[in-house]
Order: sequence, then structure tokens, then C-alpha cells
Amino acid sequence: MRAGRRIAERRNAAGLSQTQLAKAAGVSQATIGKLESGISSGSSHLHRIARALRTSPAYLSGETNDPDADIPPDSLTPEQREWVELMEAIQPKDRAAALHILRTLASRHHRPDPEQTAP
Repeated sequence: MRAGRRIAERRNAAGLSQTQLAKAAGVSQATIGKLESGISSGSSHLHRIARALRTSPAYLSGETNDPDADIPPDSLTPEQREWVELMEAIQPKDRAAALHILRTLASRHHRPDPEQTAP
């Protein structure tokens, strides 16, 4: 079974449109469409698509018939997962700016706030 058919089956089972899957995986809808239609037989983003479909690249590529094999444990909380999905959904330039803001906020957490330590 080719990757495109497996992607379509998993996507349909999850109740996702191609556009929704593309957004969740951080790829274009055209990438999903080409894979599912067989125009493309593979993608360098297969691991991201697999993650969005809660399966493994090995399953999508036909290396295994078990969709649950080799899935890394999902150790992220729903809020952490949302942060990751939001970061993946924005443009690289904006992602760098957001990361800079987060680093600034995190560094403040490690330093005492002068307003809180003043008598």
C-alpha cells in the first residue's frame, strides 16, 4: 500500500480535511494532495504528517502494517502540544521573533523581580 492511500485513510478516520491535516503537520495542502493522489510518492515531511496523524512514518511508507508501531510516546501536555502546533503554523521569520520573546520571558522567570523584592 502506498503512502498516499495510508495518509488518506488515517486522515479520513480522524475526520480531517486535507487542509486541516496540512495545517496540523505544517505543510501545504498541495503536499497532502500530491501524496494522496499519487503524484508524489514520498515527502521529506512524512514524519510531520505521521505525527499529525498519530502514527509512524514507517506505517505511512509501508515498512510496517501496524499503525501504532514505533510511535513515540506523547509526553506533551495539551497546552504544550498547542504551543508546538502554533509555532509550526507560523512563518520562520515570525517563529524566530516568537522564540526571542519566549526566551526573554523565560529569562525573567529566573531573575528576581525588583518590584516583588522591594520592601
